[in-house]
Amino acid sequence: MRLFRGIGLSSLVLLVTLAAAQPAMAQNNTSNEDEGIGVGALAMMVRPSVKGDGLDDYFEGRTGTGFGLWVGGNKNGLIGFTGEFIYLTRKLEDPFGSVLKTTALEIPAVFHINVGSRSRNAVSGYGIIGPVFTINLKQEFDDLDVSDDFNGADIGVMAGAGIEFFRIGVEARGNWGLRNINSDGDTTKVKNFAFELVGKFRFN
Repeated sequence: MRLFRGIGLSSLVLLVTLAAAQPAMAQNNTSNEDEGIGVGALAMMVRPSVKGDGLDDYFEGRTGTGFGLWVGGNKNGLIGFTGEFIYLTRKLEDPFGSVLKTTALEIPAVFHINVGSRSRNAVSGYGIIGPVFTINLKQEFDDLDVSDDFNGADIGVMAGAGIEFFRIGVEARGNWGLRNINSDGDTTKVKNFAFELVGKFRFN
């Protein structure tokens, strides 16, 4: 009988210890699950246009693509910061069917304003606003290199909104270029604008 009592007491102590440890383990799992800073990949469709004297309706945007990586977000906070590194292709077509194709590296560095759930496994929304830097790698007009006719870099303002559910995000945003894209400052002032539809996947 003493042996059975000893076993029963030991089991009771073990159960009490496990019960006490359970909330701490659950809290740890929640904390890891809701880690704010994220890292992920993205892919997007981009629709460019140009704004300038008489050129607003001259070139028509064609759908381009982009892909890259992002880091930041601060999902368990109200305001965070997100940096992205995107390789993209933009296309503009003139009335005669000729295409101006630009390949570039786009680097948004935006504030990320979160709304809704802080868990990465729940639905939440967010807004973004901040600067974006575009480094033009090459410009081709009907396969003819015309890079010398354009500035090598642009700086702009990016703003938009998105929704994230589980590890997947969908984001719509605009990129308003602030610099004249012509390399000759005496010519017509022309600035870029692009609408971007972005799909994101969070690794953590």
